[in-house]
Amino acid sequence: MELQKASETISDYIRECSNIIHTKGHQIAQEYGLTYDQYHLLIYLSFSEKPPTINEISKKFNRAQNTISEKISRLEEKELVSRVDDPKDRRVTRVIITERGLDLIHTIRQERSNRVTYIALEKMEKDEIENLLTNLSILYNNLKKED
Repeated sequence: MELQKASETISDYIRECSNIIHTKGHQIAQEYGLTYDQYHLLIYLSFSEKPPTINEISKKFNRAQNTISEKISRLEEKELVSRVDDPKDRRVTRVIITERGLDLIHTIRQERSNRVTYIALEKMEKDEIENLLTNLSILYNNLKKED
């Protein structure tokens, strides 16, 4: 197979695998009582270096501030996030994910791994898994060098 075709095929497989895993993550999140948007908000908050404001979240998700505020309120009711005053500017309120929220995201990721990826890997031979890991690592490192 020529390199260009191999490149396209590999990209397609990676994208489709990611889509499958992502979709299964949504299904598992629903089992824990989270909507699609709530799940994504929690993931976003878990990776935020600095707790964002409602305005920053609304820009990130391209939604109205009142819509985001309502979604945050629902997550607050579940004790998954909290609103806190900005220590530098009391007029500003920031949103942080709680320990309970972090634990839930971790649980969903674990279940997604166990119920999706693990089951698929169980159907492969040990050397196939090792080769996959080796080659994905090489691909990742080569992609990372291009940044």
